[in-house]
Amino acid sequence: MSQVNLDDIEQAYLRIKSYLGDTNIVSSHILDTALNAEIYLKPEQLQRTGSFKFRGAMAAMTLLTKEQLKNGVIAFSSGNHAQGVACAAKILKTSSVIVMPSDAPEIKIKNTKSFGAKVVFYDRQKDDRELIGENIATKENRTLIKPFDSLEVIAGQGTSALEAIRSIEFQDKSFDAAIICASGGGLTAGSSIVLKKHNPYCKIYTAEPSQWNDHELSFQANKRIAITNTPHGICDALESSSPGEITFEINNKNNVKGLSVDDEAIFHAMKFAYQEFNFILEPSGAIALACLMSSRSVFEGKKVLVLLSGGNISTKEFHNYISI
Repeated sequence: MSQVNLDDIEQAYLRIKSYLGDTNIVSSHILDTALNAEIYLKPEQLQRTGSFKFRGAMAAMTLLTKEQLKNGVIAFSSGNHAQGVACAAKILKTSSVIVMPSDAPEIKIKNTKSFGAKVVFYDRQKDDRELIGENIATKENRTLIKPFDSLEVIAGQGTSALEAIRSIEFQDKSFDAAIICASGGGLTAGSSIVLKKHNPYCKIYTAEPSQWNDHELSFQANKRIAITNTPHGICDALESSSPGEITFEINNKNNVKGLSVDDEAIFHAMKFAYQEFNFILEPSGAIALACLMSSRSVFEGKKVLVLLSGGNISTKEFHNYISI
């Protein structure tokens, strides 16, 4: 199977950096003291479209030919990849069709449409979104931009960790550990390539909801495990039933391990990020921080990179969650 290397990620960064928003690392004395560690938070909810997903979408789409751009793109997503692809399509002056679950958060649907995308809904309990997407791609001759199992997308997602490393290199530091949310595993895969190249001893962890911990289970079993018959939860962006084929191979090779937390820990992390930094994080976006705060003994004394992955949530829903 083809792989992604550091050069691919650096090339992706050169293609997309002029389009990226600022997601500069922040730290908290309160957090460092409480955990007895050096914590570096990368706030990707401040990225264009409100999540890291814009990176992968733009990295893949800047490689499209004129003919492909003329025919347009299609993607399937619960919301954040949807917005990333729709935004990239608008920038590159091409059309986009996005296949989204009918129960996706209204704010994600609205934002996706605001970029000019046509949204096609499906029932996540009954329908196969990949099949729907592939059928439309074939019928309309569109290029499918996959949410995670794509070498180009993985390279784009790795640019977040690349920025993080470059921001501390001048201090002659490196990360001992990193915590990264995982749905299909693209962000973790791209990040693990960068982090392991910079420090081969860096320990990398996926962060997942306890009911959707397919990465954690897969790493333990040394094979891809699928989550089945599990109800829709608060982390709508992290409900891929199993790790991607390409992403799992990369992450398993890089000795990634899994962490998972319950809803209460996620709400606590969302509330802390809001009180300390005035960050508004969706549950999926706060889960890496939640795993950190729930695993003090694992990270004590270490320099830890934590990727805050997204903030696409309505004001009402956000305040409801942090008041629980």
